[in-house]
Parts: sequence; C-alpha cells; structure tokens
Amino acid sequence: MNKKRFLLGLKVAISIGLVFWLVDRVDWQSVGSKIYNVSWPLLIVYVMLQLLGNVISSKKWQIIAGFKGLHFSVGDGFFAYLTGAFINNFLPSTLGGDAYRGLWLADRSGAKAASISTVVFDRFIGLWTTAMMALVACVPLIPLMSDNIPLAIAIAALVAFLVIDLTITYLYCCAWFRDAIARIPFHKVRRLLQEVIFYTKKHIWWRTSFWAFCFAFVGVGLSNFALFHAFGSDIGLGSFFSVIFLVTIVSSVPLSINNIGIKEWAYVTFFALIGVNAETAVTVALLSRFIQMFISFIALPKYWRSRNQ
Repeated sequence: MNKKRFLLGLKVAISIGLVFWLVDRVDWQSVGSKIYNVSWPLLIVYVMLQLLGNVISSKKWQIIAGFKGLHFSVGDGFFAYLTGAFINNFLPSTLGGDAYRGLWLADRSGAKAASISTVVFDRFIGLWTTAMMALVACVPLIPLMSDNIPLAIAIAALVAFLVIDLTITYLYCCAWFRDAIARIPFHKVRRLLQEVIFYTKKHIWWRTSFWAFCFAFVGVGLSNFALFHAFGSDIGLGSFFSVIFLVTIVSSVPLSINNIGIKEWAYVTFFALIGVNAETAVTVALLSRFIQMFISFIALPKYWRSRNQ
C-alpha cells in the first residue's frame, strides 16, 4: 500500500511539475487565439479520422479474439473500445479501460484468461508496431541526437524496447521456456502466460501488425496531421511523420496521472525539432486530449444500458 501511495504521489508530482513548466514556457494568449481561429472543416476531419481509427482498432481486436475462438462484431468492439476510453477519463492510467474490455469479452465468452490475453496482445501489438514506425520514421532526426538529450534517450529506449521484445518473443518460441512457464505454481499467472504464448505464431503477427499499422497511420498520423493544419501549421507530411509516432510512444509512458503533462511536454519538445512553435504544439496536444474525451462519451448511453440489464 505504501509503495502504491508513493508511486501515485510521484505521478502527481511529475504532473504538477510539467504543468508548471508548460505554464512558464507557453504564451497562453496565443493558444487562445489559435483555438478561436481554428479551421472547423479540418477539426471535423480530425474527429472523423479518430472515429475511423477506433473502428480499425476494433477490427484488429476482433481478429485477435477470433484466433482464440472468441467472437464479437466490429460495432460491439467499437463501443467496448470507446467505453474503455471513457473509463480511462476517471482513472490514473489506461489500464482501467483495458481491464474493462477484457472483462466485457469474458462475460460474453465465459473464457476469462483467453479474453484478457486478447487485450494484452492487442495492447502489445499496437505498441510494438508504433515503436517500429517511430524508429523508422525518425531516421532523419538522428543527426540531432548529439545536441538533444530527450531525443537521444527516446531513440535509445525504442531500440532497447524492440531488442528486449524480440528476445522475449524468441524465448516464447522455445520449448524449454514454455516448459518453464508450465511449472509456475500460480495457476492464474501460468494460464495467462500460456494464453499469451499462443500469439507467437507468425500468421497472427502479420495480420494483426497490418491492422495496427493502419490504426497508427490513420488514427495517429493522418488525424493529428489534420489537427496541426487546423491551427494554421504548414508542417510537411514527411517532417510530421518523423516525429508523431515518437511523440505517441513517449506520451504513453506512465510517468504521470493519465499522462497529464507528459503528452504536452512531448509535443512541445519533439515538434520543436522540426520548427513547430510551442503554442501550436501544446494547443494540438490539449485539444486532442479533450476531443478524445468527448468522443468517448459516445459510448456512455450503451454503457449505462448494459449496466441496467
């Protein structure tokens, strides 16, 4: 309990510290002016691409579940995703939404371990694919690493993550490793790990990576590109893609309450490398956060109906 309180206190402190950093760094009058003069057509494009991204994510999860013999429609998965996002609005991390999706599928199927494993792999394949895209896309930024410590740390962490991931995946394919897992005395832990090992089959990776790529390209890349231009940015697509996936990975690091402060800091710090001013970057980060929150409210009526059944 003391450890949990300490970690929570640390996240709160980091969030507060980063908020003060933003308050001091950003011209908030300029932020207000950008919001007032936003391009509504491009803002609508952003919302539509975000919704399309959720549909793609639902399809990805449906395919993952199908490998386990678990079935649901893309529409039901779409609302489960949005409900999970809605729940995350009130929790200090995104794990609450993932837990909801796992339990939602378990209630439908009666297979709890298999259902939770689909969410674990869904989260993992999304992170893995985005990390790969970030590493490839940020190659033009490598010459800047010597003069930018945050960039150097971020790229080094990406490389380390992918190396560790490939090592673990290789171990999962080894018979001796599977035998070691089979001897774990804790039944629930052993069962979940065995379910996750199932996803090391190559055809599963190829199919799910394709849909994860589609989500990152549409729901992260194109949607945010439209949002930057909605605030008058003239950033080119190539330069934008060299940063956005890296920013997405950094923003997901659980160092603050619901990544408050971390996301805005990442936008300001990394988009500055390609000439985007702090006011535009923080405006996009803040508005994307609020729009995503309001999009998640779409699931609220269906969620309450399911609670009352």
